[in-house]
Amino acid sequence: MIVLNDVDKLVISFKFPPSDDVSGIVVAKRIIKQDSPVDVLQNEVDESEYLNFDIIDKYINERFVVSADGKRDSHNQIKEFIDQSFEYLNERDVYANIYSRSWYMANHFLAMEYKFKHPEVFWTAEFSDPVSRKMDGTIRMPKASIVENEKYLNKLNSKIAGLNNDFKPLDMPNVSYFIAEYLTLIFADEIIFTNPNQREIMLEIYDDDFKRFVIDKSVIMPHPTLDDEFYHLEEHNMELDENDVNIAYFGNIYYISRHFEALFYAFDSLNHKYKDRLKFHLFLNNDHYFKILINDLDIKENIILRKPLRYFEFLNATTQFDVLLINDTITKDFYKINPYLPSKLSDYKGSHIDIWAIYENGSVLSTQDVKYKSSMTDYTQSTQVLVDILKDNGYDDESYTLNDSVYENRITQLNLTMKKEVNAKNRYRRQIKKLKKENKRLKEENEKILSSNSWKITKPLRKLRNK
Repeated sequence: MIVLNDVDKLVISFKFPPSDDVSGIVVAKRIIKQDSPVDVLQNEVDESEYLNFDIIDKYINERFVVSADGKRDSHNQIKEFIDQSFEYLNERDVYANIYSRSWYMANHFLAMEYKFKHPEVFWTAEFSDPVSRKMDGTIRMPKASIVENEKYLNKLNSKIAGLNNDFKPLDMPNVSYFIAEYLTLIFADEIIFTNPNQREIMLEIYDDDFKRFVIDKSVIMPHPTLDDEFYHLEEHNMELDENDVNIAYFGNIYYISRHFEALFYAFDSLNHKYKDRLKFHLFLNNDHYFKILINDLDIKENIILRKPLRYFEFLNATTQFDVLLINDTITKDFYKINPYLPSKLSDYKGSHIDIWAIYENGSVLSTQDVKYKSSMTDYTQSTQVLVDILKDNGYDDESYTLNDSVYENRITQLNLTMKKEVNAKNRYRRQIKKLKKENKRLKEENEKILSSNSWKITKPLRKLRNK
């Protein structure tokens, strides 16, 4: 396995600190953990996403910053990133080692082009998640990422054919997401997967020979956890009530694929004399739907909604709670096994605080060594976890009871509420799109009228009419 052990190593990361992008932060953490200087090539950082991450500078020998514009993951953006990057790379000696990580796809495309130009380089490529498929298992096919350049695809196919292997050529047209995944699996010298389920799901679409080819040069490498000192770089006093049992969740909520129904039902069904000691602090980017979902639940009185924290503030905040909550992505209807492992888990582990994992059966999260676990589909397990957490924090009630009727009522109620809100939002979007289209049409007609000869000729008549 390649180690980032000298300045002859180039790290390619479209998003990289001071960007607060999650993938870029993972790359920075890998550099910090391996504690050796590297060069970094990244895209410029917008002020709106600025993160104070100056500590990374001591691990960087030279930093190259380009300014690739365009829609995210579009083929135009990838091309700009490659072209501008080689303006730097062509001016220096060849690197012995390069490293790239998805997301963004542009990272793997640039590394691939560098490998084509310098076959002797050792290329390590990491996949954070499946690239060519979405959370619902469908193929990613955004219009901006469709590659219809026959000359370019022929060039890539000639590289594949040059390996004297039976690897299948790319079709015309193709999609950048698939190209990034397929060619990286072929040409990278080492492939990093963050968990074994991810590797299995990503390779299941390929034949057995291709699978063995990739597995033989792959490693499983979980997201890195930083040392204790990084959890105290930026102090953030949460001002928590020490008489409460404070449980925190940091991250996004995906209302279809990642949610907290198991927690909601468990809390509402629990009759426990110390129940109100439980306080749930949820740090969310967008809490609009969440407020609607909990509006008529008992648990809403015990939830404190907070805004997300910058990365090092977040690390420090994790050390101040009694329990840290993490939940799985729901994939049972789309994948045979769950390929996702939340990167937040690696940050939680460094806090040395008890973790509660709400998992999907058979997922990697379900195998983790954490203090509390419950299945997404077994609400009684979540209730028992709440009871255990209260007991472990000095609030025991041996006479607690459960109200089983809560489950069925809440499932129906929440599903109807969610469906109503989603339909309403989609309806508004369609109306806005229709109005924008009509507005554009009227503007074009108006411009035609104003520039027409008849409009110019009738100007005197309009003046007479207005007198």
